[in-house]
Amino acid sequence: MENVRIESPEDTDVVFAKSIVAQIGVRVEDLLKAPYETKWKPDNTPVTDIDIFVTREITDALRMKYPNDSIYGEEEALLIGKSGFTWILDPIDGTQALGMLPTSTICLARVNPDGLPIFGVVYNPITKELFYSETGKSYVNNEVIRVSEKKTIKSSYIYLGSRMPEGYASNGKIYDTLESLGAKILNTRSLAYSCLLVALGKAEGAYIGVSTPFEAASVKLIVENAGGRVTDLNGDLLSRFDGKINGLIVSNGNSDIHSQLVSAAKKE
Repeated sequence: MENVRIESPEDTDVVFAKSIVAQIGVRVEDLLKAPYETKWKPDNTPVTDIDIFVTREITDALRMKYPNDSIYGEEEALLIGKSGFTWILDPIDGTQALGMLPTSTICLARVNPDGLPIFGVVYNPITKELFYSETGKSYVNNEVIRVSEKKTIKSSYIYLGSRMPEGYASNGKIYDTLESLGAKILNTRSLAYSCLLVALGKAEGAYIGVSTPFEAASVKLIVENAGGRVTDLNGDLLSRFDGKINGLIVSNGNSDIHSQLVSAAKKE
């Protein structure tokens, strides 16, 4: 696994999270080389054998090391612990992209009793990128990352993936609005990776239209500590990341760009 340093899992919580996510990610690389089954859930989203494998492996590791923590994963019911801390897990964000685009990620965050992420870790098993945030900075493969310094929406790269919820502009309307302002609209089929591209300085904005926190909890601090801004779809700060959320808007932190992303999402 090139350029990814896995330290002793006994050092700190974030090092443990980095270690387990990266180790499972290496096994995912092998699983992708063989046939795997895809099923469709009632909400018309796919789940594969790989999603289930990652869920079980990471959940088992967390329950062994943090038996009093809760675990809230996309492919499992909430496991309740007594500590007040919760692990938010998306085993494969971007399942639709598996085998087609190199954007699928494993997302893990630990949230404190107030519902705010302490840290987030995201691993892309295809590109071997390990993203995380600690000590006020964000990293990919131990290299500090920063958002772009772009100041206008014109020529900005904006990622628009999941369908927007009721009460907001449709994806098509947002696309047309932003394109009319000169923005370039893309879709990675991975909500987390779209946000991470903002943290990397390769894009200026991204939308998450879903009400679940599985991607949002892991990317929040990575984006913010890279200099970016994270709000809900109304432009307000999110109070908790361990339950239902009102979507997410991520930007490079420029106030004009962020406000235009919020404005474009409003339903006329």
